[in-house]
Amino acid sequence: MNQTLLVIAGEDSGDLHGAELLRELKVRRPDLRIIGVGGPRMTPFLDRKLADVKDLAVVGLIEVIKHLPRLNRLFKQILTAAAEERVSAALLIDYPGFNLRLAKALRKQLPAVKLHQYVCPQVWAWKRGRIPELGTVLDTLYCLFDFEPELFRGYPVDARFVGHPLLELVKPECDRETFFRESGLDPAKPLVALLPGSRKGEIERLLPPMAELATRWRRERPEVQWVLPVAPTLDPAFIRAHLGDAPVTLVEDRTYAARAYADAALVASGTATLETALLGTPFAIVYRLNALTYQMAKRIVKVPHFGLANVVAGREVAPELLQDEVNAERLGRELSRLMDPEVARRVRTELGEVRGHLGELGAAGRVAEDLLKKLQN
Repeated sequence: MNQTLLVIAGEDSGDLHGAELLRELKVRRPDLRIIGVGGPRMTPFLDRKLADVKDLAVVGLIEVIKHLPRLNRLFKQILTAAAEERVSAALLIDYPGFNLRLAKALRKQLPAVKLHQYVCPQVWAWKRGRIPELGTVLDTLYCLFDFEPELFRGYPVDARFVGHPLLELVKPECDRETFFRESGLDPAKPLVALLPGSRKGEIERLLPPMAELATRWRRERPEVQWVLPVAPTLDPAFIRAHLGDAPVTLVEDRTYAARAYADAALVASGTATLETALLGTPFAIVYRLNALTYQMAKRIVKVPHFGLANVVAGREVAPELLQDEVNAERLGRELSRLMDPEVARRVRTELGEVRGHLGELGAAGRVAEDLLKKLQN
């Protein structure tokens, strides 16, 4: 029976999780036709690519409004393609603002299409009002954290904990010696990893203070080396433009190795904080939003921590710096503390606790099995 699955990812982390899941689906059902939106990792598994995650990667209310005409055009193109291809089901990966709206439109225009969401939106942190919508619009919600299914008790959605795919994905791409040799870095000197995000807006807001700190430390602590793993959604030239003459080495395809072999890291809030915790590298979580977006977010965020690693741990295992705190002086203070050998030892132990909250290995395989079973039915 020929079937077509629509898959939508809207950012780098969605592309990462989506690629592993699509790989598992294709292994089990090579005949399954997959169309949709993905990044460089998902692209090899897409039989028809409707757009790239770069076309959707917008963060913050003000930024979304600015890009609304383009996003609306893409929204309509996806709906048209879904109807043309007579898709059997849709798999929506994270990216809740766009994907929930798409789910509602699909439910209305193509009522026979089954709607499955991979990665539960962070409704426990903000927009709890979305719980009834998700619980009634979706057919299945695959949750990465063990506390999420309980939020949907009493709703018709099949909300199930599948474990976190990062458990098997997060490991250095090469050994330590190879990483330092390929990067032209000195393995005997301290190394700091910079992860200012995977979207252009994040680079524009977070990278300049990081670059300023690296420039300051060139004089004050010249022994420290700096490395920045380039997200596949970004052009290295764009990053260099925001680095200026800061002494930072860019590396591609080495995002896990760069953190695993660093003494400390500065990491933009998001999935990258969970990855860094799993790698065991002491880090500080940083984030800056558009001022208006931040004022609105402050009114609706309902959790004591904004960093995902801290949310999962249930306490602060990594310091959090937000808005005006993200400046060269404060970043330098946090890094100096994290690079102290005694502090680093304690932090590495605390980061080890995060892994225990993420379930068992094999999340993508479990989702693929369940999804194919539902497609057959």
